[in-house]
Amino acid sequence: MASHAKNVAKLAGTGLSGLLVILALVGTLAVTGKAAPATTWTALASLATIMAAVVAIWTLAALKQDSRDRTRPVLIAELKRSVLTAAVELHVRNVGQSVACNVSVTFDPDLDQLVAADREGVLMPFLQRRYSRVISTLAPGADLDNVYQYVRNPTRDIPDDFTINLTYTDMHDRPYTDTYHLSVKSVLNQSGLYPQDTDDEGALQKRLTTAVEAIARGVGHH
Repeated sequence: MASHAKNVAKLAGTGLSGLLVILALVGTLAVTGKAAPATTWTALASLATIMAAVVAIWTLAALKQDSRDRTRPVLIAELKRSVLTAAVELHVRNVGQSVACNVSVTFDPDLDQLVAADREGVLMPFLQRRYSRVISTLAPGADLDNVYQYVRNPTRDIPDDFTINLTYTDMHDRPYTDTYHLSVKSVLNQSGLYPQDTDDEGALQKRLTTAVEAIARGVGHH
């Protein structure tokens, strides 16, 4: 919106400068007697009307573009630390105000290379199946999440740095493309207190109970 406002202000300033030049020209012609005052003032009024119309059209176009930008779908891709487990998750979210259509998600390196690198086949095949075809619609607030990497026992051949390209349209078939360069290292450098992984069913149950109690306390405070 700021860029549109600057453009409108610039155009208005240019129009004002033009009017001042014309006014100076009219004054010169009137003083020298080379043109009748009525004629020059009529010409000035006509030019001012035309310039005002141009500014109005430009302003309406800028406001329309601003409204479109504020209501468009916006897809983002980000890596997050999993809440209760030692894993890094990949999230593709629609943080815009309208539905994203015909969503295509591609990776660099290509997903086929990532699947080949995941020798145990526990992470990348899910990504490949999810994003191997176009997603017809993604509503505002929708979040597609997958585990990308483990923290304590990472799959070594899966790259820490990669790029995601998101291609999609809005409900009026206007195309958009967003590219995100992501790094697992930026997530691993996060500090915090996380529960330990354990196979002890009793310990897991205790952790779940504690988590539910904390959530209940938080809800009760609001």
